[in-house]
Amino acid sequence: MESLLVIFLLLGPFLDVTAYCGLPVNIVVRGIYLLTAIVILIVNKKSLKTLAALLIFSIGLVLFQKLSLDFSLKDIVSNTFKFLYLPVSILFFKDYEFKKWNKNRVLTLIIFTYLGTYLLSYITKIGENAYLLTDGKKGFKGLFSSINEFSAIVVGLLPIVSSYLKEKKRYIILGLLFICAILTSLLMGTKVLLAGILVTIVYLLYKERDVLFKKRSSLVKILIIIGSILLVGASIFLFTKTRTYKNMLVQQDFFKADNIGDFINYILFNNRLSFLDVNFNYFLNRNVLDMLLGIGMNNSLKLVEIDAFDLLFRYGIIGFILFGFAFTNIKFKDLKDYEKLSFILMIIASLTSGHVLMYPNVCIYIGLLLAKNIKE
Repeated sequence: MESLLVIFLLLGPFLDVTAYCGLPVNIVVRGIYLLTAIVILIVNKKSLKTLAALLIFSIGLVLFQKLSLDFSLKDIVSNTFKFLYLPVSILFFKDYEFKKWNKNRVLTLIIFTYLGTYLLSYITKIGENAYLLTDGKKGFKGLFSSINEFSAIVVGLLPIVSSYLKEKKRYIILGLLFICAILTSLLMGTKVLLAGILVTIVYLLYKERDVLFKKRSSLVKILIIIGSILLVGASIFLFTKTRTYKNMLVQQDFFKADNIGDFINYILFNNRLSFLDVNFNYFLNRNVLDMLLGIGMNNSLKLVEIDAFDLLFRYGIIGFILFGFAFTNIKFKDLKDYEKLSFILMIIASLTSGHVLMYPNVCIYIGLLLAKNIKE
């Protein structure tokens, strides 16, 4: 079973490519994982109360969406699939131990597969641009359907993998990891990926502060401070040359964002706060049943793409509470520092660019944070 699970995890990047190609392999394979995880939880009698509540709600959701919202069977299955994936992954992995494989080694293979596939697609010019020519923005998404999902995965895995490589003293591979990640970020032109890389680098430097700074002589400390200031200045200057910065300028010019409120909405949140306003007003004017069970992911109204609000509006008050209740199964005190950082970065991504909590290819890594290697 562990070997099958590892194979499934390693297939993740390739499943995302099949999704980009419009093949159903992604849904079938990830659906098998979800059903298998549910069966194993039931057989092992793990977290049955929480699981029962999730399944009962899902059955009610299916009936409600078919009878009241009149969604197609395909849409209903997709909606239920997205709702269950993260809570079930949390319940499944919280007591899981890798006996033969090292979890962090598996995640290292996964992140390099994602980055390698992306960079290879750019070199070979196979794939698509992330934006239309009429948008005025530049960014390449390669063979992946969503740069937001891709960015969230890399950002979430980066602290774990980089800490693992540093612990194993694989410094050449660690350097290669950051080179690939930075190149990918520059080619994609997204804020989330670039910010996640910078936060991870600062975290690694902070963890080594005693060796790098505290144990140095006064003269060396002064030189390090001066060097750090120059490095920050150079980084700010180089940032103005990136696609990310130029895309932000295009966004600012298009929306005429001249004040702090407009900057936050249009530049940082890509107009998501406007979508939030529309969704919120629509949700408030629905009947009680819609507010309790949601308006569905396939509603014609555009998603906010801030996951917490999309959860509330699309799965209703009951769904939002049940989904959040699954997080109470996470014992944060048992997580290592770099796992906590990964969790925080993924949650921040879910609140800024979305495409994390209800997207199976991304949210499984939140559940996977809880799994342990048997030696630990």
